[in-house]
Amino acid sequence: MATRTVDRPAIETPEEYFGFPMGTDRRLVRWPSMLRYFRALAADSDRLRYEELGVIDGQPLVLLTISDPENLRREGELRDVQSRLADPRKILDAADRQRLLQTGRCVCLITCSIHATEVGGVQMTPDLVHRLVTGEDQETRRILSEVVLLLVPSLNPYGMELVADWYKRMLGTPYEGTPPPQLYHRFAGHDNNRDWFMQALPETRLVVEHIHNSWWPHIVYDLHQMQPNGPRYVVPPFVDPYDPNVDPLLQAEINQMGATIAAELTAEGKTGVATTIIFDAYSPSRAYQLYHGGVRILSEAASVRIATPISLTADQLAETRGFEPRLSTQNHPLPWPGGAWTLRDIVDYNRITSWTVLDHAARYRDRWVRNFARVQARSLGRSTPYAYVVPPAPMQRDSGTALEMLRILQAGAVEVEQAEQGFTADGVDFPKGSFVVRMGQPFGGFAKTLLEAQRYPDLQLYPGGPPKPPYDITAHTLPLQMGVSAVRVGAPFVAALRRIPAVPLPEGGVVEVDGRGSSILIGSETNAGARLVNELLGAGAQVGRATMAVTVGDHPLDPGAFVVTGVRPALVDQVARNIGCRGYAASIPNSVEVQRLPRPRIAVYHSWRPHAIDAGWTRYVLEEYRFPHTVLRDRDIRQGNLRSRFDAIVLPQEGAKQILEGNSPTEYPPEYAGGIGDHGAANLRRFVEDGGTLITLDAASDVAIRHLYLPVTNVLDGVRHEEFYSPGSLLRILIDPLHPVGWGFEREAAAMFVSSPAFDIRDTTGVDTRVVARYPLSNQLLSGWIRGAERISGRAAVVDVAVGRGRVILIGLRPQFRAQARGTYRLLFNALYASTLQS
Repeated sequence: MATRTVDRPAIETPEEYFGFPMGTDRRLVRWPSMLRYFRALAADSDRLRYEELGVIDGQPLVLLTISDPENLRREGELRDVQSRLADPRKILDAADRQRLLQTGRCVCLITCSIHATEVGGVQMTPDLVHRLVTGEDQETRRILSEVVLLLVPSLNPYGMELVADWYKRMLGTPYEGTPPPQLYHRFAGHDNNRDWFMQALPETRLVVEHIHNSWWPHIVYDLHQMQPNGPRYVVPPFVDPYDPNVDPLLQAEINQMGATIAAELTAEGKTGVATTIIFDAYSPSRAYQLYHGGVRILSEAASVRIATPISLTADQLAETRGFEPRLSTQNHPLPWPGGAWTLRDIVDYNRITSWTVLDHAARYRDRWVRNFARVQARSLGRSTPYAYVVPPAPMQRDSGTALEMLRILQAGAVEVEQAEQGFTADGVDFPKGSFVVRMGQPFGGFAKTLLEAQRYPDLQLYPGGPPKPPYDITAHTLPLQMGVSAVRVGAPFVAALRRIPAVPLPEGGVVEVDGRGSSILIGSETNAGARLVNELLGAGAQVGRATMAVTVGDHPLDPGAFVVTGVRPALVDQVARNIGCRGYAASIPNSVEVQRLPRPRIAVYHSWRPHAIDAGWTRYVLEEYRFPHTVLRDRDIRQGNLRSRFDAIVLPQEGAKQILEGNSPTEYPPEYAGGIGDHGAANLRRFVEDGGTLITLDAASDVAIRHLYLPVTNVLDGVRHEEFYSPGSLLRILIDPLHPVGWGFEREAAAMFVSSPAFDIRDTTGVDTRVVARYPLSNQLLSGWIRGAERISGRAAVVDVAVGRGRVILIGLRPQFRAQARGTYRLLFNALYASTLQS
């Protein structure tokens, strides 16, 4: 609806400004209109500050800071108070500490609608902001005086507009209220709230840098929605397990806040409010603030069809992970009786909850500030283990990724030090240049949870029953995911250490080896090497790969080293320096076979399913490493003629049923309905038979196994969870480093296994089938949780099968998982390169 432009004698309510109440059926306030309203409020009120943190995919990411005008004038001082309480080493003495506790305000961050179809959060914010900037009642005044509210109305404004566009387009059709067939985050989709430690996405980086690491909030409240047929509203306490690195005081505060919210909603007559169900607090991917001194709580409202109301009877409500929404229990005392459920209901529940959070923060400001200081003081005393030592770049197989891991820690406010001379720790000698991450620092718990191996408890839904599923994955160990050597040191040690403000890129460039180099060799051991090669291919270089190990000067290179010719050495040197990658100008012995590597023509299948998330992450990784690629939709594969356009097609993780059948024609227009179908599967078979390479990730391998008639079976197909279960763990795999897909790897690596397949090879008479990687006979688990490990003992994880003139490469794991599993990126990269290798 068009915004009115007449002069406003008073601050208009949202209903007056937009022409309808927030939460009205089938009406959404669009992001540009909402921002105009917030800017108008900021111009009219000294309680509100409007700030654009950045523009992402054409949409501003906005922060609203709301507080008493005096607090806003003292913003720098209040931030300094928080900074000093966050790092108690900056506090002078007891008197200084007491002054800081008295001066500090409770800093509360409210974030909305990171999942863009969950519109109830962002649609609530105009009402909340208007009340805060106009209210003169005692509650409002207390909140403004005691609290600094940091409000992010939408953590995903690009997605908000995409959803609104789709919803408007579908209004009045049979498809009204369906989620859009595109990812509502360009790459991450629903995974965009799983990025809080990796910070791969620009939105995450902006929010962490400008809000979390600038204000150190005491309270973070994140608004979400969930399935429509469960409880109406879920708030903490969370279920077990908690990550053991979360301070017990924070756990207690979360319980207290959740109970307060539930009580207030019930007092307001809101039914269907449940606590202590479904959601845990184990993974740091969703809970940055739990490792930075504050609490992170969430609410999950039952969804409607975006803004279209629904109606459910009590009988249509469904049990969810052991929770029965029709029963009255101590954690769900007032069940919802059924009936109409609307966007306005969600807005109301969210408004009450947001106000309750702010009121609690204001009433107990002193307690929130004091407990934050206690948590941070305890963090300095963390001593088990004492530290992790990351050997310097020359001792890392992939030095660039090792330093990248340290930069990820630093982005999370973790202090990294470097040794100015050699030292001994736990009986091990470490050289000068080693990096040290001590646990006794303000955010040592964050470092510890990211560096240590997880040991997730073996939980059951009931004694002797199936496993109790975690809410997210059970392992997040960065050194394992990234293929980095990091050594746990239990006892204190003495070393000459200096703090590194910013870990640099490794030294890159071209090294002249023998003065006669007609080629430039780039090792196959690093991710950065793939990016360098791709940029050189784009510049017209000729590239090959050495099929055996080669030594250039004092530098041994594994099989698969890239051999570059036909481009100016100065250009290679410049690009290599920018990337932080080494190249070696040297001559190649005649005994070394070099296979030609034309630039592969790559396609990535991306279905129209709303949550085809793995395709998004795959495209993200390929863009980051400069692999040009084309996106194939269902119709493209059904159309055929694939081999003339592509050398490699990637099927990212998605179930075979979803790939083959796609969206239901009753829910989506014809152009978005149906999958690739049997006809598309036959086209993939012809693509391979004509010389193409089909690369399947995780569950998508089932499409190739069944429709390309491979001599391979998934040994976990049909196995009950009681017999085998591993819903997100890091497992050990053994790789064949002589196979082109295994080039550059050591024999052992860690791989992300998320209820993945494991392969058995049948009779391969007349079929060229090779196992590239398999699970060991024992000790498969490195981090996380596994039941029934014997089921995958010795089974294949990555298989290369020849079909006609082409090949299928089954990668039965997540090599690019959430842009985190960087230690296995090169399985995907090598598979892509294998599609064009020529003897």
